[in-house]
Amino acid sequence: STDDSVSAIQNKFPQVTVIANKFNVGFPKANNQGIAIAKGEFILLLNPDTELTDNSIEKLINYYNSQTELLILVPKLLNSNLSLQQSIQPFITVGEIVSETFFLHKWYKRDKSYFTNFKDIVQEVEAVSGAAILIKKEVITKIGGLDEDLFWTEDMEFCYRAHLNGIKRIYYPFASIIHHVGQSGSKNMNVMLSNQVLTKIKYFEKNHSYWEFVVVKWFRFIHIITRIIMFEVLSIFNSRYKTKFRAYKFTFKHFIKNEY
Repeated sequence: STDDSVSAIQNKFPQVTVIANKFNVGFPKANNQGIAIAKGEFILLLNPDTELTDNSIEKLINYYNSQTELLILVPKLLNSNLSLQQSIQPFITVGEIVSETFFLHKWYKRDKSYFTNFKDIVQEVEAVSGAAILIKKEVITKIGGLDEDLFWTEDMEFCYRAHLNGIKRIYYPFASIIHHVGQSGSKNMNVMLSNQVLTKIKYFEKNHSYWEFVVVKWFRFIHIITRIIMFEVLSIFNSRYKTKFRAYKFTFKHFIKNEY
C-alpha cells in the first residue's frame, strides 16, 4: 500500500499484527502468511472487498461450535445491491472446460443445486468461495494451507483436498457478508483474465489424471485462439473489445511459456 494505510492501522489498532509486504504476493500466499502467525482457534479468510453485517462472524462461530467435526464454513454472500451472490459451486469438470470453449457452459454446468436453487437451509456442498471462509486451525494442520501456485481456483483446490480428507464444506445462509466483487481484479484485465483462463490448467495438472490435464490444456489453447480472433474482429466495430483482445494476447503468451 502507498496510501499510509499500514501506519494508520498500526496507530489506531496497535493490538493488530500487520504483515507489510513490499509487493502484492497474491491471495493464497498472503492468506498463508496470516495463517502462519495466527494464534487463535479459528481462521477467517476474508477478501478485502467485503463488508461485514449483522454479527455475521459471531453467527458463523456459534454454528461451528455447535458441530462436532472439522468444517469449512461459508456464509451467504450478497452483492453490493444486496442481491444473492454465488458462494458455493461444484468441483469443475473436464466437460465444463470443453463446453466453455464453445460458449455452451451456461447450459452444461451442474448448477441447479448450486446457483439457481439457493435456499435458506444449511447444506453440504462441494466447493465454496474464498471470499469468506471460516475454519479451525486444525483444518490447516490436517490438509495444509492454500496452494500458492494457483490463483482463482485456490479456494476450489483447498475444498478438493478437504473432500479427500473427509472434511465437509458447509453453506450457512443465516450469516451474510457483502462482497463487492471484482474491485481488485478489474483494475488489470490482462492479469485477471489470464488467471481465470490458465489457472484451471494447473488445477487439473495437480489434482486429476494426466489425460484429463492434456484435454484441458488442449481445449484451453482452442479457447484462447478463438477469443483472440473473435475480439480482434469485434474491436473493428467497437473499441471496448480491444481490451479483451489485448488480454487474450497476453494470456496466449503465458500459455506458450507454460506460465499457468
